[in-house]
Amino acid sequence: MNRTKKQINPITALYCRLSMEDGRDNESMSITNQKAMLKDYAEKNGMLDHAFYVDDGYTGRNFNRPSFQRMIADIEAGKVNCVITKDLSRLGRNYIESGSYIEIFFPRHGVRYIAISDGVDSLNKQEMDITPFRNILNDMFSRDISKKVLAGRMARSRQGKFGGGPAPYGYMRDAADNGHLIIDAETAPTVKLIFDLALDGCGTMRIAKQLLERKIPITRCRTAKTDVNYYSWSGSVISKMLRNPLYYGAHVVCKTHQKAIRSNTYNFVPRDEWEVIENCHEAIITKEHFDQVQKIKDQRPGIMQGNNCPFYNLFHGLLQCETCGKSLQSRYEKVGRTGVNRTTKEERQPIDKAYYICQTYNRLGKDTCTSHKIEARDLYNLVLEDIRQHADKVLNDTEGFYTKLARKLEKQHTADEGTLKKEFATLTARVQEIDKLFMSLYEDKAKGILTEQRFVMMTKQLEQEQNDGKERMQDIMEELSLADDMGKDIRLFIDEIGQYAAITELDEVIVHRLIHKVVVGEKQVVDGEKIQRVRIVYNFVGELVE
Repeated sequence: MNRTKKQINPITALYCRLSMEDGRDNESMSITNQKAMLKDYAEKNGMLDHAFYVDDGYTGRNFNRPSFQRMIADIEAGKVNCVITKDLSRLGRNYIESGSYIEIFFPRHGVRYIAISDGVDSLNKQEMDITPFRNILNDMFSRDISKKVLAGRMARSRQGKFGGGPAPYGYMRDAADNGHLIIDAETAPTVKLIFDLALDGCGTMRIAKQLLERKIPITRCRTAKTDVNYYSWSGSVISKMLRNPLYYGAHVVCKTHQKAIRSNTYNFVPRDEWEVIENCHEAIITKEHFDQVQKIKDQRPGIMQGNNCPFYNLFHGLLQCETCGKSLQSRYEKVGRTGVNRTTKEERQPIDKAYYICQTYNRLGKDTCTSHKIEARDLYNLVLEDIRQHADKVLNDTEGFYTKLARKLEKQHTADEGTLKKEFATLTARVQEIDKLFMSLYEDKAKGILTEQRFVMMTKQLEQEQNDGKERMQDIMEELSLADDMGKDIRLFIDEIGQYAAITELDEVIVHRLIHKVVVGEKQVVDGEKIQRVRIVYNFVGELVE
């Protein structure tokens, strides 16, 4: 008995799409209207065997839509021989990908394409010549719509309306006004507790630990109790809450900016540039309470609060481990150690009880880095003496200090300029190479060597790499242009340090006005003597090494 392969009778795909950007009150664009138009056209033209593919609520800027992908799969399986849409924009608003489907994918699979309102029919070659231009216009329209949607969201945000995702911890959405927040009686007390603990001087990790010990959940969702993260508060979560003006009743208009309309990458707006709208909803804490916590958080890196030690860390944010590059943390001698200097028998000062240690070593142990321990008193004396010496040279122009410094910086700049120009040339070549790769990938997709999914993924990766390269090229150009300010930088440094030739002690203003960073090396034994290298890198002029 002979068996014959079952014959597939191709059908006509009637594709409908509507996104939120198109507007729900637009009757002519509605799914119902699209279905009626497509069905009427198909039946009048003898395409009785048809099926609908509908994506309701999906943007036309990308093609990762359920029904569209199902239609593509049916085309590849030979089940579809014709695709009809109301107009070109229903297929998609990205002119590059729309063009690849209309001009490459559909013809390769023997599929006829019709866009009724635009008068496009792939059987009519003359009409197809103008189709790419219509796709470009649709793409431009999409960009314009996106800008208008963003403008609408920004306007609503500037009215104090909350528009982002789930309501923040401590609040819930008002049923009468979705953009208005009301206090969640279940979680708001936890927010108040977090701010109270911060006012008491607790750091974010200590607060997180207390919440864990008290079994306070990080979410109000009771169904999540079996989740291992149900009680797992983190320091970063606590920190974001403590910095959020929302908890005293304010609203931040925008914390991020999308780099481009189709980009999924964002730039964070610096906190000092936030646009804050006051009195938008009921507060959980007072404005005064919030401001106090901000001052504590701003100062916390420099305050040594262990073992009743009032020493203030002048070098907070400046100390760096020479080996791993991480910052050095302030630490104190354990309780029980005598407060009397064994040699002089004098009462030891707070600075004599403090020291600094590499945070990598402190957190992860000796297998990752060494301690780089340095006594606070030794570092203080070293920096003070270095500042005084260079200030004296500036005042007395010892051995032509200005001239020597200018020559040193010029030599350093020449080396840096060469490195930067070499990097710029490499990036330029890569950016141009990526342009060629785009064309090669497009050709491979047209020949069927590359799948649609693989093509989209690879082009997105290359586009991201190219954008990053162009941004770095812009940074390099700015760095090279700054070289012209070398003489100005030297004069600024000399004007600054010249004020401190006669100082007898350091304060925070002096340290941070003069010093960019202090790099601390590990102790080494040389000729039986312990030596520790400490590099002081000054603002404007860098490291001043004889």
